[in-house]
Amino acid sequence: MRAVVLALATSVLLARQPAVVAAPPPGALPAGPLLDTRDGQPLLLGETTAKAILAHRAAYRDNLAKVKVNAKVKARWLAVRHPFTLVVAFGSWCADSQYHLPYLLALEADPNPFIEVCYLGVNRDKKLDPGAWPKGVEPQALHRVPTFYLFATQPGGAQKLMGTVVENPPREGQSMAEALVELVEAATKAL
Repeated sequence: MRAVVLALATSVLLARQPAVVAAPPPGALPAGPLLDTRDGQPLLLGETTAKAILAHRAAYRDNLAKVKVNAKVKARWLAVRHPFTLVVAFGSWCADSQYHLPYLLALEADPNPFIEVCYLGVNRDKKLDPGAWPKGVEPQALHRVPTFYLFATQPGGAQKLMGTVVENPPREGQSMAEALVELVEAATKAL
């Protein structure tokens, strides 16, 4: 009888011990949504999609509704015939990202099969796991968001950095759609 009570007591004590939760490996994202330390909103981190960005925060949807991309700019985007990868590092929390990404989303409404767009969300520390970058793309330093990195696909699949647009379009009054089209056109001429 004493052995039964001892065994029962041991099993009760073991059942009361807290569960051990394994920490994610270094560089991996934690399970569940990570909240922004400033506004308490969930963050989009790592590789994501245009659909997820639009579903994430109303600012992206609201700004997309206001974006008007000139038909000539769209035609120039669609005229590109060299394979490129456009990597967009952005902060879902960032006002500049919320303002400028909808211009790319508007261009992507008529996708160009030669331009692969990859969205990478970052936290406020702007650190990206090197494994988050698309295959064949050399991870880049990130200091401001959004940053648009344009890579040209080389023979054999290697990717060569052709240029960037950092945070804002380079010219006063220029839309991000115009800046990205000019970036792709300049890269095409440089090949």
